[in-house]
Amino acid sequence: MNGQFKKHFFWSNFCILAFTLLSSCTQADSNSQKTIIHPSTPVIDLDLPVSTIAILGTFHFVANVDPYKRKFDIDPEAPETQQELAQLRAQLKQYHPTKILVEYPVISQDYLDSLYQAYRQGKYTLSHYESMQIGFRLAAELDHEHIYAVDAQSPLDLEVEIDDWEGYAYQTGKGPKLKDINDRFDHFYYEMDSLKTTMSLPEYYAYLNSDSIILANDQQKLSGWIEIGAGDTYLGADLVTKDYRRNFRIYANILALPRTPNDRLLLIIGSSHTRILRHLFEDGPEFNYVPVEEYLQ
Repeated sequence: MNGQFKKHFFWSNFCILAFTLLSSCTQADSNSQKTIIHPSTPVIDLDLPVSTIAILGTFHFVANVDPYKRKFDIDPEAPETQQELAQLRAQLKQYHPTKILVEYPVISQDYLDSLYQAYRQGKYTLSHYESMQIGFRLAAELDHEHIYAVDAQSPLDLEVEIDDWEGYAYQTGKGPKLKDINDRFDHFYYEMDSLKTTMSLPEYYAYLNSDSIILANDQQKLSGWIEIGAGDTYLGADLVTKDYRRNFRIYANILALPRTPNDRLLLIIGSSHTRILRHLFEDGPEFNYVPVEEYLQ
């Protein structure tokens, strides 16, 4: 009986040891695969051009195109501003971008490129747009031959015509909540707007591209307006869909660019786009997303 016990004890411990070694090997194999982009994707064996991409979320230097109308401006031509923008570009050069992408209509690519070529030849004075003050200057300093337009607008498709959105919100009992949310976001945007006049631009861009601000910039889409008409007209959801649709179009335009695995794309775009586009680039099998924040410290 004692011999049987020893035999059972030996085989039990042998099995445990074998299982432990097998698990360790499996874990090692798993760890060795972490460098592979999206190892679980069904298209892993295809020869897709997996390009690296980073997003520089920005405020608009000129056009007041956002729902929040900014109250604080900077003068892009001021010597101090130009010095700070040069510092920002120096930080971005550490990322070693091979292509600069800007928020400019993709249908106007030829015109954008003509302006860029004229600028490189000293025949064009840059306007105040961030696509030029950051994008053109950075691309030229890196001796890039082209700059790339990737923006596209999207239509607002509503199943019901409406003139008074706020009135409809109060009619459906969502008005007070909507007002509270919008008031707080208006205050948030006001505070963010003011900071660029009290911080240096490199400091401001580091803050603007931090995870907490990227998230906050996206949250107004997901509370308040989106539930207006829920269960009935879905006006709020369709309103928010317009923004998502535009970002999908931008993603598609970037996906369609001639790219190689050696490309390091830098997208310069309004900061409200960052959260959605980051999700697309993180999940897309043809991109390796890199947070720009690590280069802005």
